[in-house]
Amino acid sequence: MKKKAGTIMVTSANMIGTGAGWGIPVATHTLNVTIGGIVDRTIEHKNQFEKRQNLCLTFSFDHDIIDGAPAARFIRNIKKIIESGEIII
Repeated sequence: MKKKAGTIMVTSANMIGTGAGWGIPVATHTLNVTIGGIVDRTIEHKNQFEKRQNLCLTFSFDHDIIDGAPAARFIRNIKKIIESGEIII
């Protein structure tokens, strides 16, 4: 499977429509990433409420290969990188 399809699958669930667009893929790879829509949400930031755009992402892991704790750390790091914009080119 790895030689033919790799270890990570990326797909999109809501590239044309509007709204959140979450997806739950059938786990066929070690890591499956489903890109959903972008939706405006009101969040609290520095004791004020702001309207921000949120990107909906779904990550699915093959737990026969990746344990839950490293997966949770990976998600926490991805979230931090996206929110900070550190790696935006």
